[in-house]
Amino acid sequence: MRESRQRGFTLIEAIVALVIFSTSAMGIYSWINTGLISLQKVEAVVRSEQALFAAVEEIKLIDLLEQSSGRQRVFGYSVEWQAEPLAPIQQGNTFNGDIGLYDLALFELQLSVYGDGRLLGEYQYRQVALQKVRSLEYE
Repeated sequence: MRESRQRGFTLIEAIVALVIFSTSAMGIYSWINTGLISLQKVEAVVRSEQALFAAVEEIKLIDLLEQSSGRQRVFGYSVEWQAEPLAPIQQGNTFNGDIGLYDLALFELQLSVYGDGRLLGEYQYRQVALQKVRSLEYE
């Protein structure tokens, strides 16, 4: 009797191995592609948040009592803002109840962030506006 020794893969084994490898590779590719798409979306949100925070810091420098709305470009985004007073201007006080140097007004600000011609987000917050109306008197 002759013993037959098999060496290598048969055609069926090779096809099955290729199908298993191809299925695994497609799954891994799909997983990586989904991860990259998610990363791009997160990056866009982070950039718009940076633009929003930079716009808020710039708006803090504006006298809201004189300019209640505006538009500016920050990090390639367009930021529009509108300030509405919540209460009339009030006299400011010091910690011990004396009349302060500033009068105060509270504003509700609404910000809209636009990028690529579309609205990316709308935000609301409150900000105090100060107006120096008295000077310090020395005795």
